[in-house]
Amino acid sequence: MDGYQLYKKYTMAGQLANWDSDAWHYGQLVHQAFYLVGITRLFDLLEQAEADGKRLELLYAAPGSGCPPVAYDVQVADTAPPTLITLPDAGSLNRTAPFRGLYPWVFV
Repeated sequence: MDGYQLYKKYTMAGQLANWDSDAWHYGQLVHQAFYLVGITRLFDLLEQAEADGKRLELLYAAPGSGCPPVAYDVQVADTAPPTLITLPDAGSLNRTAPFRGLYPWVFV
């Protein structure tokens, strides 16, 4: 499958899945990645992830002054759901480990 077909597969599966299921979360993640990195890079990442048997994950910036973390990039990762959210500046949160899980934001 090419990148476009994979994008349609995951977003359609997410639309048809029960809310808060793995397929729904991954469909939301792929849809958000479309706006973060654009068509060409997303389709290439989806093809790479499919070929390697991996999934995409979003990278989040450290939250600041009461604001939620903001996704800033997408990468192919070995993580199984829930995806690992890495924080580049975890020291500002007085945490040594990254957050795990997805934030239940809906992007329609």
